[in-house]
Amino acid sequence: MEISTRIVGRMDVVSIARPYLKKLSEISGETVHLVEIEGNEAIYIDKVESGSNSIRMVSRIGSRIPLYCSGVGKAILAERSDVEVESVWNSSEIREMTPNTILSLDDFFETIREVRRNGYSLDNEENEMGVRCIAASILNHEGKAKNAFSISAPVGRMTDEKLDKLVKYVLEAKKNISGDLGFR
Repeated sequence: MEISTRIVGRMDVVSIARPYLKKLSEISGETVHLVEIEGNEAIYIDKVESGSNSIRMVSRIGSRIPLYCSGVGKAILAERSDVEVESVWNSSEIREMTPNTILSLDDFFETIREVRRNGYSLDNEENEMGVRCIAASILNHEGKAKNAFSISAPVGRMTDEKLDKLVKYVLEAKKNISGDLGFR
């Protein structure tokens, strides 16, 4: 049991998630990111770009994004207790990245509750003007969310209708990647 736990703990989330991320990119025609949490930020650890669009996302593997104003961050935090969410909020430098950035803890908790109900999160130009994302957490073999993925696109392409169509694919990928990582 101890050996299997160590093996599962070392599974490479990038190699496990990549086929699902590629599929999401093909279905959506958009860029898909994979992140890992580190402190109050998420670090981009993989990116799959669609070849079907000439306007591309400028994100880079290794760059960081705050948890409080990103779809991936909210997806990960929604898997944490309220005490942990508040701790991350209180230890983050909350600043207005865009006019849509959530700046109040009460509003943030309202959003986290919505993410918990839906199983996915949105970034409606909260971190960067002109960019919308749909994101979901990935649960590891211990049922903890240390990673998340998102489909990101310019606002003109990531319409409400497109988001509605992507929800089922995002939730399916979340379930499949988490299952492949040993979460049952």
